[in-house]
Amino acid sequence: MAAFIPVIWGDDDKPDDKPSAQAPPTTSAPTTPSSPPAKSSEPTPNTTTSVPATPTYELAYEDQTMSIGLPSGADIAGLDFDAPATKRYTDTEWEALKTSTQESGTPMQPDLYYDNPVWGYLGLLNGRNAAQLQAADAPSKVEDCARQAQVGGFTEAKMSEWPVPPKTVLCVVTDQGNVVKAQFVRFVGGDPDRLANNAPKQIEFKVTMWKKVG
Repeated sequence: MAAFIPVIWGDDDKPDDKPSAQAPPTTSAPTTPSSPPAKSSEPTPNTTTSVPATPTYELAYEDQTMSIGLPSGADIAGLDFDAPATKRYTDTEWEALKTSTQESGTPMQPDLYYDNPVWGYLGLLNGRNAAQLQAADAPSKVEDCARQAQVGGFTEAKMSEWPVPPKTVLCVVTDQGNVVKAQFVRFVGGDPDRLANNAPKQIEFKVTMWKKVG
């Protein structure tokens, strides 16, 4: 019989009866989120509102007597406060002047016109502003007259209806930016009691003008 020989295993020689423990998976360190890139500097909008400079004026003339007459036929009378000057135009001359100024983009020279012998239209030309005021409301300061003119809305008066009593004042800002206070002082000819062809043949003003400086 074969002899039974026990085999003694050393501790180091014992086979593993369990799977060997695996090393834990390597965990990468949490990534710290990087700071967002700095925003590009943008120009700060300019919120400052520029305030237009207040106009200044100097007295050009005071209480100057001026008259504008009502032409016959199709002629037109013009009154330029800036010059100052009055002139009578034929219908052809007036139309030529209108065409010339439209092409050049500049206002016509006269500030007021007076035409139509039947109805007598006294009106303000484009590029101006005016207010019709009662004598008691007429301002004495140039700044007040300019302010009244800018919001006055006067455009035309049908003088055959005699809508403007003496001492009425027009505050006008001319195309050159000058300020005018023109007071109606006298009407020559015409008859308010007639129904037609009764407009004043001549209107007389007392005019003060302040010239815009700068």
